[in-house]
Amino acid sequence: MRAQSLPALPELLTVTDAAARLSCSRGHVYNLVALGQLRAVEIAIAGAKRPKTRIRAEDLTAFVEAHTRTARTA
Repeated sequence: MRAQSLPALPELLTVTDAAARLSCSRGHVYNLVALGQLRAVEIAIAGAKRPKTRIRAEDLTAFVEAHTRTARTA
């Protein structure tokens, strides 16, 4: 019998890790999530006292790419 391989899960970052990569505060990351500008995954158990928010690395990369400005030419 052959073992089934599970699909690879995306890399999940803590809010602290995402904030460090963006060089901003954790609060700013939470605000970006609340405003719908940055996607997040909630992994807390229903009824938990504190949320457990994670950011997929690919979503953080997409956010940075979407908010990268190029120099204007005159």
